Amino acid sequence: MPAFFVACSDDDDEPSNYFKYDGETYELTHGMLVYYGQWWGDGYNHDLYLFSEGIQFDDEEFDFSGTGHGIFFELYGPTENTLGSGTYNYDPDDSGDPFTFYYADFVINYNIDTDAGTIVDIEGGTVKIERSGSSYKITIEAVSEVGKPVTGYFSGTLPQYDIEDFWKTEPVKQMRGF
Repeated sequence: MPAFFVACSDDDDEPSNYFKYDGETYELTHGMLVYYGQWWGDGYNHDLYLFSEGIQFDDEEFDFSGTGHGIFFELYGPTENTLGSGTYNYDPDDSGDPFTFYYADFVINYNIDTDAGTIVDIEGGTVKIERSGSSYKITIEAVSEVGKPVTGYFSGTLPQYDIEDFWKTEPVKQMRGF
């Protein structure tokens, strides 16, 4: 008589795209990249935004709205226009060198319109980027400003915007995180 075994894991309820902080898991459903060009150093500035379902981006107004969770990294890649694959390390000196990031943060239950919710800076760690066309696999192993681990994973397509396209048509404030 054949025997069948079914294995269950506690991870079955965990979302496939997420970040974790302080014992809680926050689902990420979509994201985007904003290319800023070369500012200093030898790297090219690509801002990475990953967010939950409640946060929306209006690409005509270049503005965020809604309430939810999200995580942001200001990455310096080795190439223009597209974020290159590799491991990006926190750089406290903000050298702008390829494969580094300086400014990063995340938000929890954050209302963008009222600035209510939790904002936590990230001050250490790595972000691993695996890119194939417009599809990305992103692995986050970071440290918050209070020394707690921030981990995460995202797999999916990311639309990319060139900030120059917005600056050419109307004044836009430079965004830094959420």
